[in-house]
Amino acid sequence: MISTDSQVTIERSQSAKLRVGVLAISMDPASRATLEVMVAQTPGAHLADNVDRHIVPREVMRMLEDFEYRICVIDFDESVEQSCRIAEHLRDNCDNTVSVVAACSDSAPDTIIAAMRSGCAEYLIKPFDSERVSGALAHIAGRRHIRDDDASAGRIVTFMGAKGGTGVTSLALHLALTLVRRHKQKCLLVDQHPSLGDVSLYLGIQRHQYSFYELVHNTDRLDLELLQGFLLQHESGLHVLDSPEVIDNFPHPSPEAIEHTLAFLAENYQFVLIDSPPGMTEEACAAVRQSDQIAIIITPELPAIRNAVRSIEYLVGLHYPEKSIDIVLNRQSRNSILTDQELEAALHRPIDVRIPNSYGEIAKAINSGTPVPASHNVKLSVAFDEWADRLMGQTPAGDSKKDGARSWFSWFG
Repeated sequence: MISTDSQVTIERSQSAKLRVGVLAISMDPASRATLEVMVAQTPGAHLADNVDRHIVPREVMRMLEDFEYRICVIDFDESVEQSCRIAEHLRDNCDNTVSVVAACSDSAPDTIIAAMRSGCAEYLIKPFDSERVSGALAHIAGRRHIRDDDASAGRIVTFMGAKGGTGVTSLALHLALTLVRRHKQKCLLVDQHPSLGDVSLYLGIQRHQYSFYELVHNTDRLDLELLQGFLLQHESGLHVLDSPEVIDNFPHPSPEAIEHTLAFLAENYQFVLIDSPPGMTEEACAAVRQSDQIAIIITPELPAIRNAVRSIEYLVGLHYPEKSIDIVLNRQSRNSILTDQELEAALHRPIDVRIPNSYGEIAKAINSGTPVPASHNVKLSVAFDEWADRLMGQTPAGDSKKDGARSWFSWFG
């Protein structure tokens, strides 16, 4: 949760007297008055004005030019769709010194996701809570300070199974190892299962006494020193945040706390890979909001295809961009009853990544706690190398989709 000492957090940023300018957009009078009082309670912060929805980015920059940190708070109550367009317009046409915040009476996950996907850095629920307002200003200032020091944030990729047994954990950890060993990337693998996740077991490392969710509960004091106490390290150099070993023995964290934690992790790793549990829980939705890419894992069977189609429809309905969703076919084989062409016809889109069927070898690796070495299965190694290249932007966007998306076996004639 956000600390009540958020003002201290702000004062510890670049200077003791931050110049935080807040511009309200189409805020109702009561909320505007409350916001003004709460902003005034934060040292160095000022509510510049309350303007209508026709404000243009040039005018926003002019009104906030005297402030070091510039924040626009858009009221989403009148129209979520229109407010999302305003947020996108400001995101695309203001420089990166302007942060956009949504304010709304609706706390439904689809509304929150729509706001976040349109470029909002925070989501404030009406009526405003002074701790949340102060915390939002603190986190925006803190993230800006980190970006000033290192402008290149890492990529967050969430792995979701279309159904149980598609191999999500195995694919996530083998891709993570490929990124670390063969592509020299600084990578963190997050086991987001609420209990009894398998990442540490598959990697053959001893489970940590602290989990990802316990880290989330300490987001108010999150820094690199604290993070070090929660990390597991594989011999490859891959870092891991474990899942709880006990069942439901902790209070569920707020989605906002998960988002803040993932944003912090992305500032310190080139890749943050999330092994997500089944279902679109609040925790999973929080990860979706922060993700640059989602990998939906399928196998060549009808239930997986059906669920994948529904998952894509659901995510797109929450305004997650379809172009950022990858379909990953696991256990791909020439001998499958369903051909790749039939699968793509049922999905109404190409398959983006294919992983050849190595079920026996993967099962043996899981039971031994030793991931499959790249030298033991060349076809599997090529598949993960190509997938890693895709995430790193080194594979031309159309290559994997030409001629019905080429098979990995084509590399060997």
